[in-house]
Amino acid sequence: MSDNDDRAEDKQGTPPLPAFPGAPAQPEAPDAPDAQQVPPAPETPKAPDVPQAPSAPVTPPQAPAAPPQAPSTPPQAPAAPPQAPSAPQAPQQPHAGGQYVPPSAPPQAPGAPQYGAPQNGAPQNGAPQNGAPQNGAPQYGAPQYGAQPTAGYAAPKGPKRKLGTGALIGIIGGAILVVVLLVVGVVFGISRIGGMAGGGGGGGGEEPKAQASSPSDAVTDYLTAIADGDAKTALGYLSSPPNDSTLLTDEALAASAELAPITEIDVPETKGESGSADVTATYLLNGEPITTTFSTSDYDDDGKWEISGGTGSIYTEPFDGLGLTINGVEVDAESVEVFPGTYELATSLKNFTLSGPTTVTITEPYESADTSQIKPALTEEALQQFRGLVRAAVDACIASTTLAAGCGIDLPATISDGTQLADGTITRSLSADSNATLDSLEATPSYDNPTLVEGEYIGSPSVEADCTKDGATGRCSIYFAPALGTPSVDMASDNPVVNWD
Repeated sequence: MSDNDDRAEDKQGTPPLPAFPGAPAQPEAPDAPDAQQVPPAPETPKAPDVPQAPSAPVTPPQAPAAPPQAPSTPPQAPAAPPQAPSAPQAPQQPHAGGQYVPPSAPPQAPGAPQYGAPQNGAPQNGAPQNGAPQNGAPQYGAPQYGAQPTAGYAAPKGPKRKLGTGALIGIIGGAILVVVLLVVGVVFGISRIGGMAGGGGGGGGEEPKAQASSPSDAVTDYLTAIADGDAKTALGYLSSPPNDSTLLTDEALAASAELAPITEIDVPETKGESGSADVTATYLLNGEPITTTFSTSDYDDDGKWEISGGTGSIYTEPFDGLGLTINGVEVDAESVEVFPGTYELATSLKNFTLSGPTTVTITEPYESADTSQIKPALTEEALQQFRGLVRAAVDACIASTTLAAGCGIDLPATISDGTQLADGTITRSLSADSNATLDSLEATPSYDNPTLVEGEYIGSPSVEADCTKDGATGRCSIYFAPALGTPSVDMASDNPVVNWD
């Protein structure tokens, strides 16, 4: 069997079909025509014709010297070649000395020998080198099915492979994850920035954190800010904002400094080896030496020390409704927090004042001021008003001749022994002691309602009345007559009146 016979049969052993009607079923490769004289390259066969490409013909790259032409041998077609997706076609090569015969079948299957271009200037027959150029002139030959296109033209790309459902889900899920991570990163960054810029304070938003590189610096700078009346800076050294900031103000600190200034602050150097340290500070408060211990910590382990606690408190519930002020600041809460210092309690109501030691001092963290000895009281003018109101009410009740006189001294029509009293015949009088009590009547604000002021016990009046018993009528003296009640007046009212209990 000849070489052409070996080349003509495909993998199934079926002889190739003729390239066109009337053509021989198995043409023999013609003898190489006269080669062009291209010194110094030897004479080589012409490149075989190749199938037409779908696009405009592209002339393959030429060797440095004009290559000799190979015989025009049409490619052999297999009887039933497999259909390749988007099989590339090479541009048409001009046929030297004859008419181009278009192929009627796809390129020869792999394994059939092809006429190749010379390598290194020498003509060779054999299988193509996958279209890759060799040293010297590039090869020319028909592309084999399934092989890469030959050098000299670009094969068209096949259709892009569609991504599967799993791949699409993976890509979309990855994109969503990236977006979520970006959002979390931005929120975390903003929260960290906000946290670094905030801190301290209370009731009115966080204050910027102050910077203290040691426990001693934190305490020294804290007390110094208080002495200077700088509430905002002082709050920056506290590890957490106080619950109430009503009195954590420059105004309150200025009043405290007028009452009892803080001077000569001395804080020995203290190192925090384990992230926390107790620092003992000494200073003068209005000339009196004070020694206080503060707890400090580097909670975030960032080299910035803060004070735990650092403030005290004043219990104010007993003064509810009195318009309480502390260091000139009106307070409307059961308890307020304060910096170390001195504080004066007062009331803004015109008829009231506070008695007892109205000035309190806070020197220790978490200390609660003792206000048990501070009592609300009427001003002297209001006290005289109270006594006058009570005296007028008592005089009206004593002057009454009826059974129902008021002031707690009403009489029944029949007393316990069966004696009947005649209404309109009642006379009442007060003893000298009762009158003296009225003239110096004490006024005490109620514990649960300090604006409601109560008087003391006054006494019982002497009572006489026309009476009838066992059919006999006469003038009777009433023993154990009801006593005057306890007077009470709301001295915060614009029109106060006396009530009796």
